[in-house]
Amino acid sequence: MAKYVLNTSEEDFDFVLIGLVCLENQYHVTSAVNEALKINLLLSDYLPFNLKDGKVFKFSLYHFLDDALGIEYYLIPNTSNFEEPNLNDVKTDDLFGSVDVDESVKLIKELPKTDYFILLKGEDLHNYQFKIIDKLKTIQEVIQVQTIEANELASKRNLIF
Repeated sequence: MAKYVLNTSEEDFDFVLIGLVCLENQYHVTSAVNEALKINLLLSDYLPFNLKDGKVFKFSLYHFLDDALGIEYYLIPNTSNFEEPNLNDVKTDDLFGSVDVDESVKLIKELPKTDYFILLKGEDLHNYQFKIIDKLKTIQEVIQVQTIEANELASKRNLIF
């Protein structure tokens, strides 16, 4: 079987990554971020994440493009949505054979306590980065806001979409 490797360069990681610790659900967080930043993040896609055993998990991806400032905002939860059911699974007659177990995975497993990521892209991004972080800190439900160096993460390839 052929082995495929995703080639990445420094240009692929030309963005600012902000981590949010917040125990609220993704819809509440999206609404709070929209209100704090005066933007309109909308669900744009579900990012698939394939594991070695063939399971596919999906992560909600919210997106907003601020044309005036030239900044793209992406919000993605660190925990996947529930796995899609596999219709080919064979039910067994064991003790837990009739019980469905909801599984989830972390997008960036090195940061298990980080609940959401905001990824910012744009040319003048560094001029607005600190203002955006200050506004995010005003959200009452957000426990912690942190800037993350994506290049230092072992799972950094999961952030290329």
